Amino acid sequence: LYALIAPAREVGGDFYDFFQLNDNLLCFVIGDVSGKGVPAALFMAVTKTLIKSFAREDTSPDAILSHVNEELAADNDACMFVTLFCGLFDLTCGEICYANAGHNPPILIKNNGETEWLPRAGSLVAGAMPGVRFPSERLCLKPGDSLFLYTDGVTEAMDKTEALFSEERLIKELGGAADLSIKDAIGEVMNAIHRFTAGAPQSDDITMMMIRYSKNGEPG
Repeated sequence: LYALIAPAREVGGDFYDFFQLNDNLLCFVIGDVSGKGVPAALFMAVTKTLIKSFAREDTSPDAILSHVNEELAADNDACMFVTLFCGLFDLTCGEICYANAGHNPPILIKNNGETEWLPRAGSLVAGAMPGVRFPSERLCLKPGDSLFLYTDGVTEAMDKTEALFSEERLIKELGGAADLSIKDAIGEVMNAIHRFTAGAPQSDDITMMMIRYSKNGEPG
């Protein structure tokens, strides 16, 4: 697993986290808070703490996001919200159980170089209103398969004419990722964003995470 954040300001609302719940189960999450600056950073910090707390109590991503949503929606006078993708990765078999709260759909990169979007979930963002349910889905990675997660600061990076980097450019850049280390693959995407924006001011936080499944100590 490798991840990075390139904030647009000194403080931002993007975040990622990953931690093991036991010897075989890894929890990972990526999120993007509405707004900018200190309020977004504080909302992000609360969200991150809640996820870790509820993940220790309930090892299902739909339940984790539901609990987090209820806490964030209570007394949310500022009407802030956060998009979240939460996954539980079984390290023994490569199965990922995940739930999506309005976040950008991750990209599956197969070990043969093929890429595909994970199906878009219809769930709302977290924190906007109570009572929202977040259905869980399952995905099974084969050895050498990777999952690429990101925030909209990647696909919505703008050049000087305000054209967007776009989902199409992103998935094209990831076409050769199976032949690279996960760190180098993320580095290539970042380099492509820099070439595209060509010195235009960064308008949003950029966050990326890649997970590659390997067995028997094979390098990622």
